[in-house]
Amino acid sequence: MESIPFEIAHCSSSEQDYEPEHLLESNAGNNSDPFQNVSHRGWQTQRFPEYPQDLILRFKSGLCRISKVQILSHHYKIASRIDLYIGITKEQEHDSMSVQFTRLGFVGLANNDRFQDRELKSIKIQADCEYIRLVIKGCHENKLNIHKQVGLLALNILGHAVCLDELASAEQYRHQSITNEVQQRSTLHHDFNLEHWIQVIQNAEEESAQDEDFKEAKIYKELGDRLTGLYKFLVELENDKHQAVSAKDYDEADKIKADMVQVRQNAESLLKHSGIQITRDGDILPFDTMNSSSIYNSEEEDMMENAIPDLQSLDVSSPESKLNQSSSAHPDQLLDEAIANWTSFDALSINKNDEGSPSLLSATIPIQQTEKKVVVEKQIVDPETIPEPLSDDDIESCELPIEQFGQDLVACIMSVKVKCRQIGLNELSLLIGQKEDQDLEFIQASLLMIGEAVTDSRESIFNQAIQTWKELEDQLLEHSNSKILNWIEKFFTRVLIRTSDNNPGIKITATKSILELIETYTSLTPLCFKERMIRNMKDAKARIDLIMVIVKKTLIPRWKTDASFHRKDVMTFIASYLKNHPHADVRKSTWDLLVVVAQHQQGADFKAICAFLENDTVKLLSQELKKSEKKKTIMSSTSTTVNELRALAVKSNTSSKPAKKNDKKPASSTGSTKKAAAKTPKIIEEEDEEKTNVCIFCDEEDADFNEDTLISHYYNDCPVLTNCPMCQIVVEVSTMRDHLRKDCERKHLVKPCTHCRESIPVEQWLQHTQKKTCIATSPQQYRCPYCQKDMSKANETDWKSHLVSTCTKNPRMPK
Repeated sequence: MESIPFEIAHCSSSEQDYEPEHLLESNAGNNSDPFQNVSHRGWQTQRFPEYPQDLILRFKSGLCRISKVQILSHHYKIASRIDLYIGITKEQEHDSMSVQFTRLGFVGLANNDRFQDRELKSIKIQADCEYIRLVIKGCHENKLNIHKQVGLLALNILGHAVCLDELASAEQYRHQSITNEVQQRSTLHHDFNLEHWIQVIQNAEEESAQDEDFKEAKIYKELGDRLTGLYKFLVELENDKHQAVSAKDYDEADKIKADMVQVRQNAESLLKHSGIQITRDGDILPFDTMNSSSIYNSEEEDMMENAIPDLQSLDVSSPESKLNQSSSAHPDQLLDEAIANWTSFDALSINKNDEGSPSLLSATIPIQQTEKKVVVEKQIVDPETIPEPLSDDDIESCELPIEQFGQDLVACIMSVKVKCRQIGLNELSLLIGQKEDQDLEFIQASLLMIGEAVTDSRESIFNQAIQTWKELEDQLLEHSNSKILNWIEKFFTRVLIRTSDNNPGIKITATKSILELIETYTSLTPLCFKERMIRNMKDAKARIDLIMVIVKKTLIPRWKTDASFHRKDVMTFIASYLKNHPHADVRKSTWDLLVVVAQHQQGADFKAICAFLENDTVKLLSQELKKSEKKKTIMSSTSTTVNELRALAVKSNTSSKPAKKNDKKPASSTGSTKKAAAKTPKIIEEEDEEKTNVCIFCDEEDADFNEDTLISHYYNDCPVLTNCPMCQIVVEVSTMRDHLRKDCERKHLVKPCTHCRESIPVEQWLQHTQKKTCIATSPQQYRCPYCQKDMSKANETDWKSHLVSTCTKNPRMPK
């Protein structure tokens, strides 16, 4: 098998500098390895082409026997479906020549929504032809493919030239194979009515929902969606058949008819595997396994009597390839994935009797069938518990976990489905608990799987992965191996990234996990600093907040005995962010971190941190430290004065009691002083008592108010306060707009309305602005968020009076 040189016979359209002739560079007849280093441009359709688009190749060596067609797609200009035709030159009257094309089938390409890989589609066929025709039905639309183009970077065709002696026998063989297949596909159940089935399934779904049997309703919905996908595809084939008949292309019409038969058989197979059958009257009955089994086996016997080996079975393959073919995905699994992503799957490639990989062969009858299959009634399985098959890259990267845990568990953890990941993590947790003596390979495999799970964006999966890590960590403490520490570092890095997550629950859990890891493995601390600068403002502030916590809880206690502990790492981080970060908010947070560090680095240690800073920064830092020292002095002196007054009040109060018993004695100057001193603490005590019984915001007095009940009052009842709708903290109603714009930790999730100036959640902003029912507000105006009254000139007293007495729309206003 060798690469066949070709030339471009026809092309519907092409973009400038991306003509189809560039595909000749990818042909292995001219290049030794066309797919290894793809540096050529390839072919691209014109911008906004009219689909379908045609590309016809002509073999330079004439008639060839084709074994494989290789197509390398562009990474975002991707065809949704490519139909494959082969062509042979036929002689016509007056010595004229024409090309007769025969459709083999089609292939679908994945949408590659991450834009990371180029898909190489290898199509195995056995056909003799002089031309290859690729018909591109459409493209995958995405944010990069704005011109709706399709691009092919490389094209390679494998096979060999055919001599005239081989041609006669091959033509006879092909005709016989196709005839048998059409006969097989024409055997169709006379009661087939797919549209009727869909309606019955939908009615059953509605009845289950009304009876609140939601589990059964979900099963009917999924089955109905799959049948609807088959029905749409069947309608598309019907339209193609009518077009072929109108064009008098009867060979093409016959091919499409056989395709439709196969789709109908797939629909019947789907119902059978779901364990139900639908009557003409619209009743759903359990599938009769005994009758269907006998019918199925009798049909198999008839097919075995007339079976003819297909062209693919003539290809000599090694025992290893046969083993791989036999262990490929089950047809039911392929069908489930097909209907979920219909454009990337060939429905005609599903064959009940063949578990090999789908191909574009027109005949797919197996060469042998040694034993009869018995259809067993199956329960409908929740598709959310069936993981996607592992890709080649996943199998390669997870070789060790597959060896330790098996492919099913690894596939569950690598799946994007919630239930699959939960099942996989539960099984891994059980294995960790059951295995007493854990070897290094088991530990490494467990860490790899947990590391995959902590990248999940769903909080439940992340928390479950962290819990699994804690179960594994309890047994890791018994091992002190440098290899284990390297694996933990990789896990630590993945958890570190989640400390800037948008989900507050994930962010808090990740931060706690990082602190626990640092406490256990102190060598992990530099990983928080030794990383390239984070440019994103939100992520950078989250990292600085994390380092602030690490400094306060871990580093400052250690600095009391060793002031140089990780000091270099901290100061290198601070100097970089303080000088080079583009966002002012990040630089402000870095400055606050620097002040905290400097306050605990005195004398020679302070000079050591100044070595990392510029002179101007050192001067500003010295001034800031002096200000903070003055504040501390004032606060300490105030605290001392308050304590002295309290002590004096207690002393005076006790000394004034016996003075009351001796009223007839003349008052001396000392006695008058004691009386005055006695009055002072009474006033202080009354004021303190009054403050504890009164809300300082709305002035409500309540004898039941204490420290706990006041907090409850602030959160639930105080009319002057409210809860931020985004972060839920308690703020004053008068400051709500400023809070949402500047201080709220979720301020990035709101957007101000240009008409009323209120901050609206981003998912509701478009709907809010399109209504245009809000009140126009200038930038200088400030309105009550409840009743929209203009409060621009209101002071604190006016706000309090309005919210307590006047604002009828205040949900907390006293009744």
